[in-house]
Amino acid sequence: MIESIKPTGILRKYIINYFIVETNNSVDYLPKERVYPCGYATMVFHYGSPSKFQKKNSSIYIEPNLVICGQQTSYYDLSLSGKTGMILIVFRPHGVKSFFNFPITELLNENLSLQDLAINETKELEDKLLNSPNNKQRVIHLENFLIKRLIQNNEFERVEHAIKIIENSKGQIKAQDIAQEVCLGIKQFERTFSKYVGVNPKKFASIIRLQNVIQMKSKHKKSMTQIAFDSGYYDQSHFIHDFKCLTGLTPNAFFNTQK
Repeated sequence: MIESIKPTGILRKYIINYFIVETNNSVDYLPKERVYPCGYATMVFHYGSPSKFQKKNSSIYIEPNLVICGQQTSYYDLSLSGKTGMILIVFRPHGVKSFFNFPITELLNENLSLQDLAINETKELEDKLLNSPNNKQRVIHLENFLIKRLIQNNEFERVEHAIKIIENSKGQIKAQDIAQEVCLGIKQFERTFSKYVGVNPKKFASIIRLQNVIQMKSKHKKSMTQIAFDSGYYDQSHFIHDFKCLTGLTPNAFFNTQK
């Protein structure tokens, strides 16, 4: 079962939605699934059995009950428990910085327990979530936690505008051009963007471009060569190299797994 819930009004500026995922299978763990960069951070609460998580070139480990997952610049593999119950908070690309007062770049390619981040309210929140009678109440507890932590950031709107420029260009824009659009020097823009998003503008644009390639392939019967050209890659080898860095697979292998 997968359910999507929209956040309450004040949080919609920072959060895309909540996903509730539940499974009820006799096996301990379901087959692993490849998770590739999507351009946003998430916070996950496991009220069922936690998942198995494996980063590139790393050992498998069991996720904590309450974990925050930063921006990813490479793939990882996830095996859901056969008895999964979890709520994912999907932040907007620049949203997570508005709730956590530490350098968001520290979350890059990391899945960290909130307790490891020394957040005092973590144990109280975890107890409330584990003892909640249903997911509606769990979402209320999560939203109350986030609203209390909400931080007003001076550069939020500027970074939001930069993200929209990248998304509208489908990742086919240079950082220098975005910096001019948001009235910052290139170095200051890169620092500000990374501070809020967790990755630099160039890397974020490459993730958006990957997402666009995947959408194009699902909607149009185009060759991979044509998709690469339409997506702004200067040649086929550049396209394959970037795609494999982000997903661990060549484009043909990736789309064959999607059939």
